[in-house]
Amino acid sequence: MRVLHVQRAKGVAGSERHLLTLLPALAARGHDVRICVLEAAGGERFTAALRERGVDAVAIRAGPDVNPVAVARLRREIRAFRPDVVHTHLVHGDLHGLVAARLCGVPSVSSVHGCPAFYRREPWRSVGRLAGRLARRRIAISTFVADFIAELGLSPAGTVTVVHYGIDADRWQVSAEERTATRSSLELGPTDIAVAIVARLIPGKGHASVIDAIRTGLERDPHLRLLVVGDGPLRAELEERARQLPAGTAQLLGWVGDVRPVMGACDLVLFPTEPALGEGFGLAALEALAVGRPVIATDVASLPEVVTHGHDGLIVPPSDPGALADAIVELAADPDLRRRFGEQGSASARERFSVEAMVDGTLAVYAAASAPA
Repeated sequence: MRVLHVQRAKGVAGSERHLLTLLPALAARGHDVRICVLEAAGGERFTAALRERGVDAVAIRAGPDVNPVAVARLRREIRAFRPDVVHTHLVHGDLHGLVAARLCGVPSVSSVHGCPAFYRREPWRSVGRLAGRLARRRIAISTFVADFIAELGLSPAGTVTVVHYGIDADRWQVSAEERTATRSSLELGPTDIAVAIVARLIPGKGHASVIDAIRTGLERDPHLRLLVVGDGPLRAELEERARQLPAGTAQLLGWVGDVRPVMGACDLVLFPTEPALGEGFGLAALEALAVGRPVIATDVASLPEVVTHGHDGLIVPPSDPGALADAIVELAADPDLRRRFGEQGSASARERFSVEAMVDGTLAVYAAASAPA
C-alpha cells in the first residue's frame, strides 16, 4: 500500500515522536510511505529526524492557519505520489491534507491526537466536524479521545477506531553502565533520587505543581533531585520558580533530542497533566515505562489508560502538589517498589503497546478506508 501522511510541525513533540516510530514501521512491512511536513518555525527538526530514519519527507512551508497555497502544493504531491490513502494528523494537517485528498479523489484517514479545548468553540468545532466528514475513517489514539470525538460529533458514528501509540521497548532499554555514565554527567550522586518531568514547557503540563511538590518533598527526603526536560514559553517563569529551591536541587535541561538516557538515569518520572490540557495519550509516560521507570501520573484524560495505579506507577489527583509530594516520597523511600513497578511497566509496554499492534491497527483502518464505498 502507498500512503501519504500530512502533518504540520513546529518541533518534535508527542505526535511527531509517534510518527517517527509509525512511519519506519510501516515501511518495514513493505509499504511505500511518504510524509509532507507543513513546517512552521522549528518544524525542520521533525523533517530532519524523519530523514535520519530513512523516511521520505517533503517539506512545505506551513504559512497561515488557512493556506490555499499549501493545499495546492499538497494536491501536486498527491498527484505525483499517487497514494492509496492520505493520512492526516492534527487540525492543520486535516484542514489542508483532507481537502487536497478529496479534490484528488483519494480516500483519507485522520488521526486525532488530543482533546484540545479549541474544538469546543467555533470556528474550530466546525473545522473538526468537516474533517470527520472528509475523512473516511478516523483514528483516536485513546479511548478518552474517542469519547471526546463522540461527545462533540466530530465524526459520523461507526467511523472511529482506537489505535494506541506503540513503542519499541527493546530500543528503550538502558544498561547499568549507561545509567551510571548519564547520572555522572548530570552530577547525580549515588544516593540522589532523580525525579524527571519530560514535557513541553507549556500551560497544563503541571510543571509548577512539580516544583511545589519537590519543595514539600525535600522536607522529608533531602536526596530528591529534579530534572526538567523540555522547552517552551514557560521556561523563564519556571527557571525563576526553580531558583527558589535549594541550590543544586533542580536542573532545567531544555530540549533533549534523545530522552532515553535521561529517563534511564532517573529513579521515577512524573506526568502531572492538568485537566484543561486535553492530553490525548501521554507518550512520555509510555516511554518511561519502556525504560523501566515507575511513573506518577495524574488522574486526567487518557493517562489511566497508560499507567496502572499500583502496578507500574501511582495515579494522583491533578493540580495537587501535596498528593504529588506524598507519591514522590513514597517511591523515593522504597527501592524495591520502584524496581517492581519498573519491571511491570516494561512488561506492560511490550505487551499492551507494541509497535506491531499499532501497525496492525493502522493498516486495518487503511483497509477500511480504501475499500469500495
